[in-house]
Amino acid sequence: MAERRRVSLLDFAIASSLVVVPVMLGVLLLVAVVRPSTMADAGWRTPADRYVSVRHVAALKTFEQAIVAAPPAAPPVTAAQVLDGVPRCRREWADAGPLQRWLRAAGVADPARPAPAERIAARLADLDAALLRFSGRANARVEHRVGLDLGRWFAAADAAIDEPVESSDYPDRQFKVRCADLVGALAALGRADGRMLETLAWRGSEGAASLARWRPDQQMAVAPTQVTRRNPWGGLAGCIYLGRQGEGEDTAPRHFIAGARSLQNRVCAMPSLAGAATSDRSEGAAAGPSPLAGEPGTGDATDDSRWRVPPSLHALLQPLQPLRQPSGALYRLLTEPDAEPLPARGSAGLRVAAASPLAGLWPAAAPPRSANRIVVDGAPIEVGFSVDLTIDPSLQAVAQKTAACYTGRHDVCRAMGLRRAEDADRPLGSQLLEGAMVRMAAVAVIDVASGRIEALAGALSPCAREEVDGPGRGADCDPRLPYPVQYRPDALLNPAVFHAAMPASTIKPIMAAAFLSEPGPGTSLLLAERKAMQRGGLPARDSLRGQLMRSDSARFLDRMFCLDKGFAACQRPWDLQATAAAFGWNAGCDDAERECGAQGLLFGDSPDAQGGAGRRPPLERSVLYGRLMSEPLGRKLGAPMRLMPSEALDVQRLRRCAAGADGRRLSDDDWEKCRGGHLVDVVAEGWGQGHARASTLGIAGMMATLAAAANGQAEVRRPHLVASLRGVAGHGPAQAHPVLARWSTAEAQPLRVSQDAAEVILSGLSYSHRAGTARTACEQVFDARRCRDIGWLAGKTGTPSFPSDGVPLDELARLCRGGAGVAKEAAKGAAKGVAKGATTATAKERQAACSSLRPYKWYVATYRTDGSAAGPWTKAIAVLAERNWLRRNGQVHGSGDHGPNPAAEIALQIAGRHTGAIAGAAP
Repeated sequence: MAERRRVSLLDFAIASSLVVVPVMLGVLLLVAVVRPSTMADAGWRTPADRYVSVRHVAALKTFEQAIVAAPPAAPPVTAAQVLDGVPRCRREWADAGPLQRWLRAAGVADPARPAPAERIAARLADLDAALLRFSGRANARVEHRVGLDLGRWFAAADAAIDEPVESSDYPDRQFKVRCADLVGALAALGRADGRMLETLAWRGSEGAASLARWRPDQQMAVAPTQVTRRNPWGGLAGCIYLGRQGEGEDTAPRHFIAGARSLQNRVCAMPSLAGAATSDRSEGAAAGPSPLAGEPGTGDATDDSRWRVPPSLHALLQPLQPLRQPSGALYRLLTEPDAEPLPARGSAGLRVAAASPLAGLWPAAAPPRSANRIVVDGAPIEVGFSVDLTIDPSLQAVAQKTAACYTGRHDVCRAMGLRRAEDADRPLGSQLLEGAMVRMAAVAVIDVASGRIEALAGALSPCAREEVDGPGRGADCDPRLPYPVQYRPDALLNPAVFHAAMPASTIKPIMAAAFLSEPGPGTSLLLAERKAMQRGGLPARDSLRGQLMRSDSARFLDRMFCLDKGFAACQRPWDLQATAAAFGWNAGCDDAERECGAQGLLFGDSPDAQGGAGRRPPLERSVLYGRLMSEPLGRKLGAPMRLMPSEALDVQRLRRCAAGADGRRLSDDDWEKCRGGHLVDVVAEGWGQGHARASTLGIAGMMATLAAAANGQAEVRRPHLVASLRGVAGHGPAQAHPVLARWSTAEAQPLRVSQDAAEVILSGLSYSHRAGTARTACEQVFDARRCRDIGWLAGKTGTPSFPSDGVPLDELARLCRGGAGVAKEAAKGAAKGVAKGATTATAKERQAACSSLRPYKWYVATYRTDGSAAGPWTKAIAVLAERNWLRRNGQVHGSGDHGPNPAAEIALQIAGRHTGAIAGAAP
């Protein structure tokens, strides 16, 4: 037997060259062909922000025909079946080819490595198993179980080979699907236990308009937008920093957000980007910023670092993408030397439409533009502009974990040591459906002095999430719940920003400020309340502070409609309207074409703010903040909102409303039976109901304004999420750049609430947890004695209208069965000859019980983080919670305005840990 020749270094070098050379040729082809084509097609947007592989999409679409409902049982696929099924790929998949055979012979490659067809067969089996697991969950996004029909896929794959494919992204070009593309699509679908399946469109969670374009047997669809990737030549996105202490370049943030395998893990920790001299730290000094993997998920471990990141953060920051991405239009406008704001069409540089918010941004005397680059391993990399957020990561983690605990995460409750008195040693919320105290919790925390948003937390219980994240509730969810089930991804976004509700009694601080600022009667009321404050003790029942403590809505309406003046010549409703604007509400409501009640989330600008030198940030995200005393244009539901006109109110109607239909004494009535067109709408606004709406962020901002006034501040900054935008240190477009300065925190607004009035209001609210509407919530978190001694907190509860308070789930299921609308049901009853009275009664019952209203509870407070009973207020917190149903009787928990308030509990749990009044596990 001849002796086998030993492999020399020369043989190994030749083999390596044979492997490397094709790869290099492929890269050159991409740069020479694909990239110029992309740039030519994208015009002024080049290089494009996103990259779509046309062949990859076409290969994925072969599975649209292969994934079927209730697939036939079949034995495991074999390599021979794969080769016979796609004969056009037989030569490529049968073996590794001559190069692989040569490497095996040379002893370089593993001789036991399976052939490509064997690996494809194994991946097909894995994908089929992943499909069954995905569709067999308790609440899958697909109508029924699905699996892989191999015969269909073989036919679709073989037909796709060499079939010309066109795309609107690359006009006048054709692509052909290759065998390697099919393998890549199969690998993508099966990777990480089929994680990509979650991103696709499925029958069962798509709307009727989309399904009308599908084949009758089609179960899923692949769209190019679902498989887009960042442009591989577009540079590196700017960093997102959290937890920066202080201001300026010499301070370092604590964290940045980066994926596990992202280059940002290295780049964002560099001093030139992090903004501090992190390389020359002395021994024992704080380390540089650490990475956070991303946004929190529904099943994160209790020690996962992602709890420190607000949910839906990338959705919140989406308007900044043109600056954060080096391929973004605005980034290129600021950095390319030859880019002009409005060049002639067809000239070199960036083309910007005259109506674009980017037009005319560049100052005439601006310094020369230069790219924003950083050097990594000796090579310069273009980096987008970085963002400093105002979020406090530790506080965010406490808020997010508390929200998760109250929505059913018992493991998080145990890790935090979070308890309620009523539950004793049982899991928190064990008496309620799902073992969840609430179905939704939203939390916002704002720093009073600066307006910085330090936490935006939110969570849904499993069943509440399934109502909007799939075709149906799981078997563990109560089928009697009166809410329609539909796929609404927008409802999964951070509820602290994207959910809105009637503010209810949380508007009473605004009302009190209006009463106390009225010339004459307001001055007298203010003096009387301040004298009572000096005497100490619980506020008197009939005092303004006592009515705040007890949330006495009837007496507030008496004041609002001028009972003390005999209801004559009453302007207080319109004073309330103006006072709401002083708290940052009602922005943009003067003109019904604008966003009524919105504010800018990122920089704190109102929609119509111009500021100095025409400052108007086009990258702002406007979100609902708060609106009060507004109505739809023409009083038609669904129309744009505007401020209610300041009409004179009918005195006789006011007196009848106050006295009630049965003529009861004024002091005993609560205005609930008021009738009379426009007057009813004004009364509803006084309740904080009707068309009044606010977000958790807006309620917290209202309280932050009140606390700032009590602290004696002359100005206040509206809540904002972005602290600064910065470039790489040493380059032209750094944080002091004149154009970047246009995207900075909005200018401070003069405070139009007096310090004396704010102190009176907060004095009344400081008794809410001692003897008022928040007492029961406080005693769930602390004991009664500690609640009486808490002087570092002042808060207000609120309960929006919910007609089904006290109606058990069995009755709701009877009234709302089938989800049919009230008008349709009434029409059916009339058509069948049902008695008029019976039909009307049924319609009214259904209208009340089956409306879109949710059983919400509010709580808003300001507190001192040092736990002292005096000194400036430091933080404002607001919580919106959707109540859950009790297991034992099917009634909603905490009925009425004075029932248990889980929103107040959540706020007290968070504030207690923030002040150190409650010892808790570190976030």
